Amino acid sequence: MADTEILSLQQQAERLQGWRDGFQAVYVIATGVQSGFFDQFVVHPQGLTAEELAQRTACHAPYVAIWCASAYRYALLDMVQGRYVLAPHVDSLLAGRAHPDSQAVMFLNAVREAGPRLARHADYMKSGVVGSHAEAYGSNPTRLDPPPNQEALQQRLWREEMRPRVSALDGALRHGGWVLDVGCGPGLMLLQLAADYPTATFVGIDVVEVGGLETARRLIRARGFEDRIQVERVTAEQMSYTDTFDGVLITRVFHEIPVAIRAALFRACYRALRRPGVLLNLDFAYPDTLEALRQPLFWSGVDNQYREMSWGTVHPTWQEQHQMLTAAGFATVERHFVRHIPQGAHYLAIAHKR
Repeated sequence: MADTEILSLQQQAERLQGWRDGFQAVYVIATGVQSGFFDQFVVHPQGLTAEELAQRTACHAPYVAIWCASAYRYALLDMVQGRYVLAPHVDSLLAGRAHPDSQAVMFLNAVREAGPRLARHADYMKSGVVGSHAEAYGSNPTRLDPPPNQEALQQRLWREEMRPRVSALDGALRHGGWVLDVGCGPGLMLLQLAADYPTATFVGIDVVEVGGLETARRLIRARGFEDRIQVERVTAEQMSYTDTFDGVLITRVFHEIPVAIRAALFRACYRALRRPGVLLNLDFAYPDTLEALRQPLFWSGVDNQYREMSWGTVHPTWQEQHQMLTAAGFATVERHFVRHIPQGAHYLAIAHKR
């Protein structure tokens, strides 16, 4: 085949070794996050010896020395005048959990949740068992207690990626407009928008039972937004809004919507919008072609599809999404790539109701 790489046996063996190395690096990072090692280096920018790190974290010194050597091997730590220090940007990526680029929780989840699930995929291949996002998220702490960086990430997504492309919606919200957040989960986008637009009104719904509404209600009460944000559990078939909203947001949840109701959901969103209105759907970028599976821009979607296949996840390609949007009545459907999200590249679809 034209896209087949010609590799020697040694080259292919080195590639496989790289995958094994990455597997262990995940555990080195997760241990550093769990044990507070990265946090200690942040508060001691002059550096620490392995012995000092062990003392400050009440950990076993010989093991901490081995961890430091491994972290140095993976370029997570550098050495300056006999002391270990964080490599560039590791403070934001692995220690500063409130930073929008933080990946600390992702590494913890990889070890605590994804790893055990992935180990069962050989069984799933035989049984074909399909679970659900509701089951998967039932005890997921990131839904029940969102990581600190998620609000900062939602703020970045809106202010840097969404708002500049929907000036009409931005103007409507500045003058008391209405927004519907489909699949709102713990309501972080709603809270962000309510803070940015003090005269606008917001409605959040969960169309599949993936948890988070109780968290959303708690946060809404705590922020004093009960008069401007309401959240509820509504299926796509139950969405009865007509000509109500200036904008509809679906943020990193569309791949969790059952395939059988996706077209109906887009139709319901179209009905819910006023004219002119706009739908923004942000989700993993998933390729349309075999060749694109090897393009880094799509790897986050391909990897997520594998991780969540036993939950019933089916990632739509861009062509499938575009076809559903136009069939629902939307015009001028735009596609933008959003790259600076810790989970990897996403699509932002912007569909207009004229």
